[in-house]
Amino acid sequence: MVSQKITGNTALILVLGLLTAFGPMSIDMYLPAFPAIAAEFGVPVASVQYTLASFNVGIALGQLIYGPLADQLGRRPNLIAGLAVYSLASIGCMFTNSVESMVVLRFLQAIGGCTGMVITRAIVRDKYHGNQSAKVFSTLMLIMGVAPILAPSVGSLVLDAFRWEYIFALLALIGLLTLLYVVFFLPETLTPEKRNPLALRNSFRTYGQLLRDQQFVGYSLTAGCIQSGMFAYITGSAYIFTQIFHLSGRQYSMLFGLNAVGIIGASQLNHKLLLHYSFSQILRKVTFLYLMAAGTLLLMAYTGWFGIYGIVVPLFFTLSTVGLAMPNATAGALEKHAAHAGSASALVGTLQFSCGALAAVAVSVFANKTAIPMAAVIFTCSLLAFLFFGLLVHRKIKINEA
Repeated sequence: MVSQKITGNTALILVLGLLTAFGPMSIDMYLPAFPAIAAEFGVPVASVQYTLASFNVGIALGQLIYGPLADQLGRRPNLIAGLAVYSLASIGCMFTNSVESMVVLRFLQAIGGCTGMVITRAIVRDKYHGNQSAKVFSTLMLIMGVAPILAPSVGSLVLDAFRWEYIFALLALIGLLTLLYVVFFLPETLTPEKRNPLALRNSFRTYGQLLRDQQFVGYSLTAGCIQSGMFAYITGSAYIFTQIFHLSGRQYSMLFGLNAVGIIGASQLNHKLLLHYSFSQILRKVTFLYLMAAGTLLLMAYTGWFGIYGIVVPLFFTLSTVGLAMPNATAGALEKHAAHAGSASALVGTLQFSCGALAAVAVSVFANKTAIPMAAVIFTCSLLAFLFFGLLVHRKIKINEA
């Protein structure tokens, strides 16, 4: 009986990890195909980048819809509907004949795929609380962290063997297989008596209440600012390492993978730390370490000291803090909101992706053919994360303890 329970929990966490990875997997896998898609449609690569922007917008907006629906109808119906939309939109991307229609289809793909991100956090909150939920989120970070390592390589292999359309065929297949698992094996974690029949109607009121919760906002913005550093890195790193430091595509992929390994390793270190400290205690230290690493990165970018190593080393430590921060910040944001975990999960995700989108835009706007804009945005994110946690979370905890 015990072994069956462990096996069941392991299978559940693996599937939740896959659902959480739908976002990064759907972004990273088709990045190598940008030139091929641009050539197919006769447009510049910059036009194809709009398909990435529409996907991020879809993720941010879609979560606000699924959150209250998950609290009203349960977790499974939303997952089934979202995965169906994701799979159909992925198939649509295979047969599109213009970049404009792909922009729309990628938006729909995000609307479908983001359900996994919202529902996953809500399911974890249904089943776990406190440090235990932070441990589960750390495990999900391990699974999600594999996506940036494997997805670009898988996309390149598919592109070499076939055409870019088959990348979306693979995404559709993953979506359909996950949908079948949800339909036949995933249990509902929100019992009927715990559902809120007015969740969707009262969604704006619920979101307003959440935004008035100082600690919820503090944890969410801390997570959003730390994740924004990763968005800034994804936006600016390709140019920095391939154009400024002249790394080959393979070398850049290896570096990308190395940083992902750092995030994975840190998320597993979080497991060990949670045996001795609370998630808020860990997060307090992490925000300081993030600030120090980002400050070093900015100094190296501004002075040019140590060349590529002056960028790679502090960048590795800066990104590794994501694996320590995100599980604890997410657990903290959802801790007091079991009654509307879906809506809380949705708002956490929307705030995170909105902050990330602003960081990505800032790197592009201030681009000057150096590493300084990326480093400056990452440092700004680290400073804001440190201030948000200190003023909105840590200060409130000290007041409550007193």
